[in-house]
Amino acid sequence: MRISTNLYFQTGLNSIGRQQNQLMEIFQQIGSGKRSLTPADDPLAAAQSITLAQAQSMNKRFAENRHVATRMLGEEENILNSLTSQVRDVKTRLVEVGNGTLSDADRATLANVLRDSMESLLGLANSKDASGQYLFSGSQGNVAPYVYDGTSVTYHGDQVERLVQVDQTRQLPTSNHGVDVFSRVTPGANSFITSAASSNGGTGIIAQPSIVNPKAAQNMVSFEVRFIDETTYEVEANYLEADGSITNVVSPAQAYTVNEKGETIINLPAGTDDSGISIFFGGKPAAGDTFNVERASATARGDYPQTDVNLFNTLSDLINVLEQPSSGDPVAQAALRNQLNGAMQRLDINYDNILTVRASVGGRMNEISALNDNGTLQALHLSKELIRIEDLDYYTASSQLEQRSAALEAAVLAFKKIQGASLLAMKA
Repeated sequence: MRISTNLYFQTGLNSIGRQQNQLMEIFQQIGSGKRSLTPADDPLAAAQSITLAQAQSMNKRFAENRHVATRMLGEEENILNSLTSQVRDVKTRLVEVGNGTLSDADRATLANVLRDSMESLLGLANSKDASGQYLFSGSQGNVAPYVYDGTSVTYHGDQVERLVQVDQTRQLPTSNHGVDVFSRVTPGANSFITSAASSNGGTGIIAQPSIVNPKAAQNMVSFEVRFIDETTYEVEANYLEADGSITNVVSPAQAYTVNEKGETIINLPAGTDDSGISIFFGGKPAAGDTFNVERASATARGDYPQTDVNLFNTLSDLINVLEQPSSGDPVAQAALRNQLNGAMQRLDINYDNILTVRASVGGRMNEISALNDNGTLQALHLSKELIRIEDLDYYTASSQLEQRSAALEAAVLAFKKIQGASLLAMKA
């Protein structure tokens, strides 16, 4: 077989060009630091790299979301901390109001103090975050949540939580709407609120009910104690049935006695059974006087609605009462005391609920911290995988560079020998 001189030359040039291309590819790899210069170099690695880069981008986005959520929760926690302190101060003021030696002028002064406290609490309730959004208005961040018309305070936000995606499978509320903070009974609480009819003519004062049998009391929703005369009373009780309906039972008239201290203790019946609730009365109720006891319910229970314990309306009503003169009038003083007791019971509920919300905020911040730790580990893992797939191994590349350089030199040397060979030598 005869091989032409042209074929020898072309084969040598092709060999040199191939070695140069491979050497140039290694030069580019070393210069860029990447193992693959184009997706065609390693299609599988290119696909994996895209997937990992997307995961890395999402992880970074979630980290930014968690930073925003932490900032928003921190702002709410600061407000709740101030609320806790101020509500505690208001409770202290109410203890002062209960001092029987205060004059009408003293109570009017305390009413002004409570008015200042209510305005301060309203200011906190209408706080804005760093972006200018109202914290406690639900999803309506541009709407002031609470408005005072001089008589009552109404909520103008909604009850939609602001959720932030802090992880692939987790959305976290970054704030609480106003109803959750200022008008809600703590879930799971077993509390009752007392009140006295405004038409009462006696000096009877109803105190906080005592739950002597929690199991028996759990389905009791409300009572009305009516004093028929100076020795008998009757109870109209409402309790929750298993199907959610409310049953109304009026007990037969029962006798009561007032001890030497002027105290009356009534164990409320529920139909033919004991309700598990005992009520203490001070003073002396008059015939026809009525007192109400209502369960503070965190959620609607069948036909029984959720209890509204609006913090601001409690204070507004109490301020109006304190501004009314009562000195020298035992009946008016008893009415004041009954309203004060009811207000203190509501404020206790508000205070406990604010503490519960603060604990919830702290729990969410702890969860974000844990997610941040996990996100940091995930970012490290993704970076390592991308480095493994994309980045060049310089030790291997250096070895390949030496090999390709030697191969190119060999190809050039071979070409020179072919170029210098004579026709006779090639024939031989």
